[in-house]
Amino acid sequence: MPSTRNEAGITRIALDVHNVDQLFSTFDPSPFHEFSLNSTAAQYIASEAWYAPRGNRFIIELGLRGKAADRPAAEKLKTVLRFHFKRAAATEAQNLRKLIRTGLVSLAIGMVVLAICTALARAVDEAPIRDGWREGIRDGISVFGWVANWRPAQILFYDWWPVRRSRNLYRRLAEADVVAAKPRARVAGAEEGAALDTMPGEATGS
Repeated sequence: MPSTRNEAGITRIALDVHNVDQLFSTFDPSPFHEFSLNSTAAQYIASEAWYAPRGNRFIIELGLRGKAADRPAAEKLKTVLRFHFKRAAATEAQNLRKLIRTGLVSLAIGMVVLAICTALARAVDEAPIRDGWREGIRDGISVFGWVANWRPAQILFYDWWPVRRSRNLYRRLAEADVVAAKPRARVAGAEEGAALDTMPGEATGS
């Protein structure tokens, strides 16, 4: 059975582990008391969801050693999944606001530098400098002015949309449903859930 299946309006992501607690990591009890997804599990779910059609909703199919997970395990995962990805979406939303603000401030600075460089280039044009030197200095100043706008252009044209897409993906994952996976036959020597079966019970981050 494939680990991810796209249907009409739905993307199903299969998780198969030895124990549902493998999927969780806990913070130090002070000041946090909530479970969080193991970083390996969170990365796996997000990477599987990344290429799903934008309008699809997600269903996580949880299996335990090839058998359907019980309802308490599915409900526990759903609660932790919602908490984890809501927090991740909030973080990405904050990162997006910071990035846009940085881009706008950088653009303002870049435009001021460009205006100054344009004025200096015109001054060089009128200065009593030998022709070869004049063109070189003028072009160098003009290039510097345009280069000052490279970073804001990169932010405002390219850098923001992957962050926005991650934010939207995490919001959708926070609303994912968790159901028991259908029992499946084991395959000798290899299992669909091998990557998650071998992951540590605790992760350094989430």
